[in-house]
Amino acid sequence: MQKKKSWKEKKAEEAQREADKKPKTKIEVDKEAAAFIASLQKNGEIGDVKKKINFISTGSWVLNRLIGDGTLQDKPGGIPRGFIVEVFGDEGCGKTTVALHIAKQAQIAGGSVIYADFERSLRSQFKYIENIGLDLDPMKFLHLIPDSFEDGAKRIGQGLIRLHPSVIIIDSVTTMLPKAAFDKEADESIQIGLHAKLTGTFLNWMQKRLERADCALVLLNQLRSNIKTSQYEEGPKEVTSGGKAVRFYTTVRIQLKNTGTKQEVASRSNITGEDSKKAVNQVVKAVVVKNKLDMPWKSGPIYIAFGQGIDNVMSLLNLGINKNVVKKSGGWFEWHDPNSDKGFKLQGMMEVKKYLEDHADVLEAMMPYLMPSTDTQEMDETQRALEAKGVENLSTEEKDELRDIRKVRGQSTDDLEYTPDQLKELEELNKGLES
Repeated sequence: MQKKKSWKEKKAEEAQREADKKPKTKIEVDKEAAAFIASLQKNGEIGDVKKKINFISTGSWVLNRLIGDGTLQDKPGGIPRGFIVEVFGDEGCGKTTVALHIAKQAQIAGGSVIYADFERSLRSQFKYIENIGLDLDPMKFLHLIPDSFEDGAKRIGQGLIRLHPSVIIIDSVTTMLPKAAFDKEADESIQIGLHAKLTGTFLNWMQKRLERADCALVLLNQLRSNIKTSQYEEGPKEVTSGGKAVRFYTTVRIQLKNTGTKQEVASRSNITGEDSKKAVNQVVKAVVVKNKLDMPWKSGPIYIAFGQGIDNVMSLLNLGINKNVVKKSGGWFEWHDPNSDKGFKLQGMMEVKKYLEDHADVLEAMMPYLMPSTDTQEMDETQRALEAKGVENLSTEEKDELRDIRKVRGQSTDDLEYTPDQLKELEELNKGLES
């Protein structure tokens, strides 16, 4: 039974109602506002949009400049701490190599790394990891091998809170299988939907905590054929795993593409004695297809020496050839600084590499001429594929991608409004699925 209010309580409530009706003075308004802001600050619910973003180097001179530092001035950046980054591409395009170099750079900066190896592939690359120079002490490089999505998400969350790492790397989103996939509790269609739902939940939980922890989350992902398209339908034929949430929550998305450029050396089999050729390196094209910090749609080459990792001198040399800064004529390579007497004219790419390694001043003089630029060819192909599909048929993430391209080119985006269903979908993503 509700207690009856006393005469004094009724009088006080009536006085409060009368006071609420009276217009408040500016002093009273400011006092209430200050008290409200103070309570939010006490609970840690106020952000600082001017807070400086810390970056972890990728270990690649080219990739650092592709990402940028947010100033739009071609300055080196890297993996932004406090945000989510996706590195995706085909098999064998260097995703793990880039991830291991990021881990190495985090350690050099004095931080630690959590590497969630859902693929369980690192053990077979121990020599490679050793050559890159990673410190494998668990306090500096915690190598997790989760059994399922749920187990991995739990351990990663615990590690973020207790170990305070600089970067968490997940290898890969595709292999983060829910328990239901192992227990055969769901058919394939349900598993696909469950994987996307769990990914959205996990990324929403992580995003809320990464900024406070000043930690970067790097997702390695693979391309899959889009089963909803046929050879007669227009539009993108490949998608990444993890559903729409991955594109929504990531701040930077980097696509790695095999260029087919490889150097082969003569080799003889110890078993058969037969002569053959063995690839010793490859050149990968990196394209920043989404970048909320800096200018998107920049691309550049990354030279990967098998067994050794990213070679920055060769990456710069390849970039110089691509931009026609370094003149290539047959086996000869030539460059001269228009503002000094520095330069070279040498035969053979390896000779140029050795020369640049021995003459750091020449390499440094070349760098200002080798800034990666917007890749109009990549934008053309993507824009053509998306517009051919028809604006009315584009998903939310496809509209966002097309909108970014048009903004870079100064084109109209008026026809890229979201449908009511897409607005509802975005609202759900913004709310997140709290676990």
